[in-house]
Order: sequence, then C-alpha cells, then structure tokens
Amino acid sequence: MNKSANIRNIFDESNHEMSISAIAEKANVRYQFAYQVIKRYCNKNDIKFPANAKNKKSKADKIREMYDENMTIGAIAKELNTNYTYAWQVCDKHRKNK
Repeated sequence: MNKSANIRNIFDESNHEMSISAIAEKANVRYQFAYQVIKRYCNKNDIKFPANAKNKKSKADKIREMYDENMTIGAIAKELNTNYTYAWQVCDKHRKNK
C-alpha cells in the first residue's frame, strides 16, 4: 500500500473525524502531504473536509466567551497567554457586533 492509500485508509477508519495532524503522525508523513491527500480525497468523494480538530475553538472564540463572562481583557490575555492588544482588538470587534 502506498502512502496516499494509507492516509486515506486511516481517514476512513476514523469515520472522517481524526485531525490531519494525527493522521500525518500515524502515517509517518509530513502534515502538508497528508493535508493534500485528504483534501483531494474529500473533493473527489463529496466528503466534508475536516477544517479543524473536533470541537476545537479558536483563540478568538475563547476570548469572546471569556469576555461575555465579564472577565477583564488583562485577565483574558494572561490566562490565554496572548498579547493584550490582540485580546483587546477581538473584544472591541465583538462589542461592536453585539
């Protein structure tokens, strides 16, 4: 079995839920190669491409949630180990869109 077929098998065995990085690690290939194989396979077979790991939230989503829980921007930045300016920008945009 070649590398591409192995990647597709791992993806199918996981019911299309395993992250690309986990597939790449299991197949012992580079992430970019696994990504390209899975992307082509999904497009060809009308399968939803796994954009993110299952239930993984972005840092901006976490910042918005914490802001909605009335945490200060400084506390959010410290807890998520991110730049204060970035946290402020996300909160400011979130505030304006409410």
